Amino acid sequence: MNIVTAATDFEMAAFCRQYGENEKVTTFVTGIGPVETATRLASFLATFPRKVSCVLNIGIGGAYLGRQNGVGLLDLCLAKHEILGDLGICFDDRIEPLPGEGLGGKYTFELDQSLLRQACDILDEHEIVYKVGNFVTVNGVSATERRGTMLGNLHQGLCENMEGAAAARVCEEFAVPLVELRCISNLVEDRNRENWQVKPAADKCAEAAAMVLRGMLDEQR
Repeated sequence: MNIVTAATDFEMAAFCRQYGENEKVTTFVTGIGPVETATRLASFLATFPRKVSCVLNIGIGGAYLGRQNGVGLLDLCLAKHEILGDLGICFDDRIEPLPGEGLGGKYTFELDQSLLRQACDILDEHEIVYKVGNFVTVNGVSATERRGTMLGNLHQGLCENMEGAAAARVCEEFAVPLVELRCISNLVEDRNRENWQVKPAADKCAEAAAMVLRGMLDEQR
């Protein structure tokens, strides 16, 4: 069984419109933020009655401006790593790890590289342009360019979201491979919702995710 997760109903609805139904695919809405994602997804996997082949985590994200990564509105991005971006000691201009042995825990999660390559191959086959790099998971959406630039530079991040690292941690605990695909709905700048492209980003991510999942299922046959 393959599980598709998204934070919200509207992101999942966009995927369902593109993909339809398949007996080998289950969808699950995790809720917004790392706490809801970790709690709900862990409970879901712990009671799921079938073996899970992979989790495909999809949704929208905000692109960082501080690095020369060339990511813009409505660009597709695949995660190589997910990073807990604001866990630690938060200063105005930096975030430092918690000091002392055993206090910091794990901040960075490498996503399944085999699934990542497979997703890249599928998008390449369909001549779909995308970026690959670090995703940064935050507890609070960055509402200023300064904060976004700091987080992007600190973690060499392409974009930020509020669920990916939590999903990665849970999947690691359950030994389930995870691949994450997002589409950029906004730039991480001084907050201006007039510039956001939420619905087009959700629709574009859903279309690409459906394409990737179909290709993955073909490989599993």
